[in-house]
Amino acid sequence: MPNYLAPIDLEDDSLSEMVIQKTVEMATGVKDARIYLMTVIPGITPGIDQRYAIRGEMHGSTDYPLQEWKDEAARDMQKIANAHVPKEMQAGVVVENGTVYREIVEAAKDLKIDHIVMGAHRPSLADFLLGPNSARVARHAGCSVTVVRE
Repeated sequence: MPNYLAPIDLEDDSLSEMVIQKTVEMATGVKDARIYLMTVIPGITPGIDQRYAIRGEMHGSTDYPLQEWKDEAARDMQKIANAHVPKEMQAGVVVENGTVYREIVEAAKDLKIDHIVMGAHRPSLADFLLGPNSARVARHAGCSVTVVRE
């Protein structure tokens, strides 16, 4: 049974829709193909208030409701799956927390994914120096990776 993983960014509807559309297109006609939708909540250093961490400040401390965020993201992902992935292809939704490319590579390994389809923005100079998530996933994944450009 071929398994596809479509990591999407819940904050980027346009690119996410393109990724899902491409994944469904690739899986169509493949016997018993299954699609997992995935999103990653970026990691925040424990003990640092996420409002400060986002601004790059390292003071302030409150607990952040990670499980609530994951549950909300899972509900949103399931709605997206129901709207865009044929029922017979739906394998599930995955919501992780951490470094985006690492979580995608680990999920692909754990779920025995045969093909990852993910989006990429046009690279900036910083991306060439640091490496965008899609490039890192392509380098480290143990399966084929298709990158969809906006």
